[in-house]
Amino acid sequence: MKSLNFLKNWVLFPGALAILFFSTGCSGCKPGAGGGAARAYNLKLVPGESLKDSSVVVDIIGLQQSELQLLQTYSLKKYFKPGDSVRMDLSKTNVTFLPDKQTPFELKKTDPLWTKWLSEGVQYIVIIADLPGVYEEGKNGSQDPRRQLIPLCRCYWPGGTKDLTAEVRAGGVRVVTVPREGQTLPAW
Repeated sequence: MKSLNFLKNWVLFPGALAILFFSTGCSGCKPGAGGGAARAYNLKLVPGESLKDSSVVVDIIGLQQSELQLLQTYSLKKYFKPGDSVRMDLSKTNVTFLPDKQTPFELKKTDPLWTKWLSEGVQYIVIIADLPGVYEEGKNGSQDPRRQLIPLCRCYWPGGTKDLTAEVRAGGVRVVTVPREGQTLPAW
């Protein structure tokens, strides 16, 4: 009987370890708990039809967990003023959609910027758009429609996801790629 219990424990123990390993691997995807293992994606920004006659500057920023709070509350009016030190210091790329050049922008996962971001511990992409019109200042994170957070942890996205798409519209930035079933984008 003792040998049967011993055998049963040895059979169950590896299974329990596997469950523990896989269940904690993406537990970091919970808001505020870190992003888990980040990875590079083909990131596509698509201008919405409502921007066809507008000129819009969009920043794509790689952020570490510790940098989230700064951009969550930072004034976007101040951010887009020429010479803003916060904007200048961020690790980013940008695109400008012009009335005569409304083509989608793609940051390929093979771009050297991804290597830089991942080596620096980037867990999130923040997209900030200088949209035409008047927007109320003082809204935090994604409550301001000009600002959107995209987590880079693979557990947010369906298995095999290689591309993430966001749309920049006159009414705000929205993530088009649908998260994995049971996941929602983090409240920010």
